[in-house]
Amino acid sequence: MAKSSKSLVSMDKILEILASTISIVLGLFGLSQHYGSNTIKPSSIYSSGDAAEFLKMARLDVLKLIKSGAIQATKGGNGNYLIVGQSLINYLASPTVPSTD
Repeated sequence: MAKSSKSLVSMDKILEILASTISIVLGLFGLSQHYGSNTIKPSSIYSSGDAAEFLKMARLDVLKLIKSGAIQATKGGNGNYLIVGQSLINYLASPTVPSTD
């Protein structure tokens, strides 16, 4: 009996990982659908203005997302935020991103 419950735990973990992977893939697919050739490069650094263009929202809304922790960013020496592209990709792939439809 113990062996079958151990299998169920493993299967649950596999399903959880699969669901996360599907969510990320769908988020990235949605990103390519909305932004065409303007792809976010995971290792590039973007300003909040650049991020606003990618996300099709106002710069102030991007700043609110940064302050809320929804988008990870670092404040540069000049006071401007620096956003790694992967942070934008993670935000777009997250299940809490509001639909733009």
